[in-house]
Amino acid sequence: MAAPKLVLIARFRALYLLAVLFGYTAACDGVCSQETLGALQGVGGSGLLQPASNCVNSSNDDLNFTDSIAEFDDSAVSEGTAETAQDSDPVYDVRPAPGKGLGVFAKHHLKRGTPILIEEPAFSVPLPTEMFPGQGFKIEHMIASIEAGFESLSPDQKEDYLSLHKFHPSEGNSNLLMTIFTTNAYTMDDEHVGIFPKSARINHSCKPNTLNWWSVKTRRRIMYASRDVEKDEEITVSYIPLLKTTMARQHRLEQYGFTCDCSACKSSEGDKARVKMADALDYLEQKQFSPTKKLSIKEKRISKSINLVNMLEAEGLPDYLVRAYHFAAVFNQQAGHLRDAREWAMKELEMLQLAERGSEEALKAMEFLDNLNA
Repeated sequence: MAAPKLVLIARFRALYLLAVLFGYTAACDGVCSQETLGALQGVGGSGLLQPASNCVNSSNDDLNFTDSIAEFDDSAVSEGTAETAQDSDPVYDVRPAPGKGLGVFAKHHLKRGTPILIEEPAFSVPLPTEMFPGQGFKIEHMIASIEAGFESLSPDQKEDYLSLHKFHPSEGNSNLLMTIFTTNAYTMDDEHVGIFPKSARINHSCKPNTLNWWSVKTRRRIMYASRDVEKDEEITVSYIPLLKTTMARQHRLEQYGFTCDCSACKSSEGDKARVKMADALDYLEQKQFSPTKKLSIKEKRISKSINLVNMLEAEGLPDYLVRAYHFAAVFNQQAGHLRDAREWAMKELEMLQLAERGSEEALKAMEFLDNLNA
């Protein structure tokens, strides 16, 4: 099935998969109609961008990312060497995934930071410029652009496009090309939405092992391992915000036509922790630009940020770690603990460089670190 969804870009350029709020889904909470493209909302954590989750998903709302970095940097992507290497010898296989249709599986052990695929959009279309209060974008305003984009594809690309997962929750006739597009598209950085057929084969998990990043410099989406992945392990990514209860996540996933059966959803044991992490992200986001002179409050904010890091790492949710590392650095800096601030800033920079060494976010993190060292 594997159908990545519209991703909203937030602050750190860590793009993470966001559910497509296309009006006809429960995700619109009854506000959107079947004729509208649900409003894509961004949130303070990501700014997904966060999706800055250019990986590194920092958003806990909708808008809704090394060990191996020495061998893979943005210059390699620019020259096409990394992509060429993957095309000739991909690190994954596409094969049946029980209960999911097709899935993507590691051909061999993948170290954290390993590029899984690097992909240009098959085609992209602009988001409608007109928003309707309580409704979002009019979907019909996108149909002509989607049809034109499809016609620009080669015969093989058209076949690939038509083979992608499609789900329309309502009965009756619908535009096939649009349904496929709304099920699989990712937002890009310039108010365009693109189709990435290879990325669309990666299935969802609420504890994914892969992060994704939109490279502004190279105009490509980079999917890479967020932790070590074992041979024959399924490669997964998140379609939705993850710091929600199991019930809330399943509600969001209904719009894709499947029920998630990952380990987090089977147990529901991490629900309280995920809600607590979401609350901590919101609190720290609000306080980072409000320094205090009270020592007790400074220490409370440091403690909260470090606890957040520990919880995210324990739950295996790297999407939000860039933000958490940044908060820990900022609050240690405000308390005058510059050595600790530098250590956390280094972690932030290292994770951003996993996706792309020369990204704007990585350069800003490097500047922040330089200031701490001054």
